[in-house]
Amino acid sequence: MVDVELYGGYRGFVSHLHARTKQALGAYHRLSEIEWTSVRRLVFVCKGNICRSPYASTRARALGIQAASYGLNAAEGAPADPLASRNALQRGVDLSAHRAAAFHCARLEAKDLVIVFEPAQLAQVQERCRSAAMSLLGIWARPLRPHVQDPYGRSDRYFQQCFTVIDANVEELARRLAGARGRR
Repeated sequence: MVDVELYGGYRGFVSHLHARTKQALGAYHRLSEIEWTSVRRLVFVCKGNICRSPYASTRARALGIQAASYGLNAAEGAPADPLASRNALQRGVDLSAHRAAAFHCARLEAKDLVIVFEPAQLAQVQERCRSAAMSLLGIWARPLRPHVQDPYGRSDRYFQQCFTVIDANVEELARRLAGARGRR
């Protein structure tokens, strides 16, 4: 039996299966075709900018990558979710200085790579900025998780699982960026 809590609950598990099916059919192939030598900054975008994207951007900066985070429905200036902060701190990531920023206020640059956590967020980002280079966070490390369910309101166990997925993918993005910098 599948432990659906590791996917953010039943809804997260169903969304994961749907996204994995689309991945297997090649729906996200173009999202992995990144010209790494052209990427200067990673811009992580989630729903509220209080859990996933601030964690990912803080982790990326700790690895020496320029990064920013925004939310599609962010309450401007809100701090990171207390459960996110507590679980991040257990992993050595301090979110205490984070304040949410709305994606519509983002100043994207030509060398930014926008990274979302759920396939449905791709369409929302594309509506707001058609020319941005985009990808899904969960397609860079194994096992594939093209849908990373929002941990907001979930258990500490799922926060830790979500952050494990984010860590693996951010570390792979860092490896690719480092490799591209070595080729410049």
